Amino acid sequence: MTSRPASRRFGACIGAAMVFAALMSDAAPAGAQSSAVPENTSLLRIGTGGQSGTYFPIGSLIARAVSDMPVGPGCAVADARDGRCGVPGLVAVAQTSNGSVANAVGLQNGEIEMALVQADVADWAFNAQEIFAGKGKHDRLRFVAHLYSEAMHVVVRREARISVVSDLRGRTVAMDEPGSGTLVHVRNLLGAYRLSETDLRPVYIKPDLALPRLLIGQLDAFFIVAGWPTKAVSDTLASGQASLVGIDADAANRLVRQNPFLSYGQIPAGTYPGQPAVSTLMVGAQLLVRADLADERVYAVLEALWNPRGQALLSAGHPRGTDVRFADALTGRTLPLHSGAERFYRAHGSLAN
Repeated sequence: MTSRPASRRFGACIGAAMVFAALMSDAAPAGAQSSAVPENTSLLRIGTGGQSGTYFPIGSLIARAVSDMPVGPGCAVADARDGRCGVPGLVAVAQTSNGSVANAVGLQNGEIEMALVQADVADWAFNAQEIFAGKGKHDRLRFVAHLYSEAMHVVVRREARISVVSDLRGRTVAMDEPGSGTLVHVRNLLGAYRLSETDLRPVYIKPDLALPRLLIGQLDAFFIVAGWPTKAVSDTLASGQASLVGIDADAANRLVRQNPFLSYGQIPAGTYPGQPAVSTLMVGAQLLVRADLADERVYAVLEALWNPRGQALLSAGHPRGTDVRFADALTGRTLPLHSGAERFYRAHGSLAN
């Protein structure tokens, strides 16, 4: 199965519908209906992932934090400057996408201005290595922030009696779509267990489409790499028909030796009701932008993201939002900093002058 064409890599800009509505309402005369973005407003498209993962809700919160909006829901008087919050003249939209690989390609091709991308995928794309070997360096990618750690979730149908990853041999398994970081990691994980896709009956669909199929017995398992808790996993486990399978230390250590961006850790007990702690692989989620995005724009976006209002929106909006911390902003960086981001972090003491 091949990747989606460029026109389908990025889906609806659902995450910013309320922001657009607020801006249009604010710009139009009383009683009038506006069908366009207000004059002198620029658009920041943020590539995320599927709606059942973590990239989309976190990307939507970032869009809300940085978008220009008047005092009202999400913009308290105490946070406002001249009666508004966010970056003046900016509307940010969180777009659904296939995931990290598609987001890296979308940045390089100019289809989006900002994206959430796994740390290893970002490095591979910039240096034309691993899955990007022979495809040319994606040299328009620039780092602006580390966000949080993601975990590999292996969700299995209880009646399938799968207790370890090697039990997936011969089973029907959803591995996510081409263009996702999850699919890259699943292929590598199978290799660590001396399995390949030919040993499974693979299905290439997003976790939200995998969920109903698993519940009616058409799937035995699905994978997702996402921050925890993530909606697709929460909904599946809540049915009582599924559980999580851990990754053993030997397999994990083989992968960590191959990929320095990975680490071995645990999804804490109680993250999903009734589920014990699960050992698994972790990878950083990073916020990237295009190199040609104006320095002033990037500086202003980071100012809005890292100020108390932006942090409060993230913390209140999603459990992983509490892990998006200014103190960790430069963790795991291998790509060049965007020049506007460099100026921001120097001005705020994170980089030496």
